[in-house]
Amino acid sequence: MGKQQKRAKAEATEAGTASAVASVADDIIPSLAEREAAQSSFLVSAGTYERILYGIEGRFVGEQLTLNPQFIFPAHIGCIKAVSVGGRYLASGSTDEVIKLYDLKKRVELGSLHEHKGSITSLQFHGHTHLLSASEDGAICIFRTKDWEPLKVLKGHKGSVNSIAIHPSGKLALSVSQDRTVIVWNLLTGQRASRTKTPQVGEIVAWSPSGSLYAIAYATEIQLHRVGQSESVATIFCRQRILSMLIVSLKGQDYVLTGCQDKRVHIYSIGGAELASVQCHDNRIKGLSSVDLAFPDGSIHTVLVSISSDGRIKAWKLDDLIDPVAVTSASAPLSSAKDAPVLNVEPLAIYNADVRLTCVAASNNAY
Repeated sequence: MGKQQKRAKAEATEAGTASAVASVADDIIPSLAEREAAQSSFLVSAGTYERILYGIEGRFVGEQLTLNPQFIFPAHIGCIKAVSVGGRYLASGSTDEVIKLYDLKKRVELGSLHEHKGSITSLQFHGHTHLLSASEDGAICIFRTKDWEPLKVLKGHKGSVNSIAIHPSGKLALSVSQDRTVIVWNLLTGQRASRTKTPQVGEIVAWSPSGSLYAIAYATEIQLHRVGQSESVATIFCRQRILSMLIVSLKGQDYVLTGCQDKRVHIYSIGGAELASVQCHDNRIKGLSSVDLAFPDGSIHTVLVSISSDGRIKAWKLDDLIDPVAVTSASAPLSSAKDAPVLNVEPLAIYNADVRLTCVAASNNAY
């Protein structure tokens, strides 16, 4: 096949992906619901290389946010690679190929799921009704939380599924794989809507809070896509290996946050410019998550939670990270990443688990 034919095929495939996302998204984006803020406390669920599952409660005592353990127990016989929370349910996945389930309200283990034949790589709840799981076996399973029945096994990848992301509406999902493809899944039918080749192995995929934007992270690069557009709207070039990624929204603007090998959280505009970085930890940053929290004065703010191989769980007020660079993001992009300032920001709270943390999920603590 000639170069022109290959290029035409790639463009047609990209257009097919955009069309597949848009065909579902046109219907669903107007009906998106805002996530409810945690009123008095939130939960940080974290997995570790040491097979231990942590549950850390974030709560204000007076004006000071505190992080205190609610549960710590050995959950698996292998490294924990993924955690997710949906309502009262907590799920953890491991290299032991098992998904463990817990009822956070009753503080009991519900059992385990054994549908996969490989390490669990990604877990995501949609609300409290469904759980999606991905594995090195190349499959994605959809479970109904009412009885934990596997409703569907999605097969389309020819290699390990590295990451999955459910659209905020719950009607479609994205997955990236070692086979260098991204698949759009129509969750209403349980069928593959499109399959597109990626330039590299996609390691993380994430939606923006509004569902109008999604990002695919490669080793040191991120491509940003808008729903309905065939080509990426921006490319972010990182100086360090990306280990975690999150898209957040503050005051009507979306930002991309990455946790990297260099112990920093890097902040990017959706135009692709690096706005700043924050020296957050003493070792590589393995996970980022966020939750909206009511502060003592009644105002609602997004709390960013970061975890690291240094064993520490840290909570940050997102405003403290974004506000210093918000003016920059609205103006002309910086000439290079080297121009981006390194911010000195104090965390709201720190908990030292003294273990090698691997994954994290911050969630509303109201059941």
